[in-house]
Amino acid sequence: MSDLIVPPHTRTIVELGMGNGTVLEALAAKDPETVYIGIELDNDQYQQARSRIKLQNTFVIKGSFEEIVPKFPDSSIDGFIAVLPDPSYIDEKKEPSWAPFYRTVYAKLKRPGAFRLVTEITDELLQPVGNDAFDRWSIWLASAFRSIGFIVAGMKEGSPEEYSSRCLDQFRGDPERIRLITLDLAKA
Repeated sequence: MSDLIVPPHTRTIVELGMGNGTVLEALAAKDPETVYIGIELDNDQYQQARSRIKLQNTFVIKGSFEEIVPKFPDSSIDGFIAVLPDPSYIDEKKEPSWAPFYRTVYAKLKRPGAFRLVTEITDELLQPVGNDAFDRWSIWLASAFRSIGFIVAGMKEGSPEEYSSRCLDQFRGDPERIRLITLDLAKA
């Protein structure tokens, strides 16, 4: 991390698991005074992002965000974004294994800092997800992040319209079986 030469900027936003960098690039293009850093473990996805993104305010790092994020100084990041994280980083049954990572994210955020999480719920048998199941899951999700220390600043069904990726677009096409939620979390 220390070998990056970062231009003068007002804010720093980190995307966890950026995939091919589509969301990162779109956000960075609209906000040239903010530095955007994307982290991706998958080499093919990383290479796609690296070869396509040519913005001066955007950096991509190949590696595990579990290993990279702890290297940032505490209270140094203005915001984190996670779009459709692997279920092992958000699954209710696996909360004890992923909660420590999100505590690290919380520690790295400035005050005030923001964390936007876009994730999905599906039925194990790929049946439609009813409102009761979606509501229970949404309440659990908000509660899990409150227990880490986050404040829930906003929560809405769906994903931000300005976010586009192959998976997001595919999931939006099946809103009964794949229900998306955007959770805006803050460190006050």
